[in-house]
Amino acid sequence: MTIASALRFTALGLLIALSGCSVLSSQPPSTTYDFGPLAAAPSQPPAPLPKLRITQTDGPIWMDGSGIYYRLQYTQAQRLQAYSTQRWVDSPQHLFNDRLRDAVAARGPLSWSGDTTIPALKVDLLAFEQVFDSPTSSRGVVRARATVYHKGLIGQKTFVAEQPAPSADGQGGVKALSTSVDAVIAAILDWTATLPLDGAQASTAPPAPQRR
Repeated sequence: MTIASALRFTALGLLIALSGCSVLSSQPPSTTYDFGPLAAAPSQPPAPLPKLRITQTDGPIWMDGSGIYYRLQYTQAQRLQAYSTQRWVDSPQHLFNDRLRDAVAARGPLSWSGDTTIPALKVDLLAFEQVFDSPTSSRGVVRARATVYHKGLIGQKTFVAEQPAPSADGQGGVKALSTSVDAVIAAILDWTATLPLDGAQASTAPPAPQRR
């Protein structure tokens, strides 16, 4: 190979390398979100909860990742898409579970998840998406099924919350979904407080020794 040919190959390699760097540098960085701080406590305290344990929140397989999903209801209602540069810091199930545990602890004693002597609350996320009804209007939709059990089913109910997004983009969707999460959790715990949890816990307690 001549010196001229070698120089041409070297120049070509540099151009390819620079082109690759240009492509990589042109990709915008990802922005990550969580649900933000807990909302301020309401002026009217909610009903307290008896001792309760929380099992891991589950959801469909597409919620295992950290994508923020949206649906163009007005044109592609059957298609669920993820934002390319905006993500959650963790999966929606994990974020929801942490939020739920904090909310339970604020209303009563929270036991560790392996304590089978007390009732358990299990939540399955069924929907967790930003729905666009038009190019400029969207809402955060959270649908969840709550199950309370202890040596058998105590209660089960599905809850839905929808909140309008303040802007028609991923950031607006995050705010709407975060608000919807808090609304769903509050509704779940209000319902849970109406269930006979104290009786379920007492029914499995060992009998008191009789005096002779």
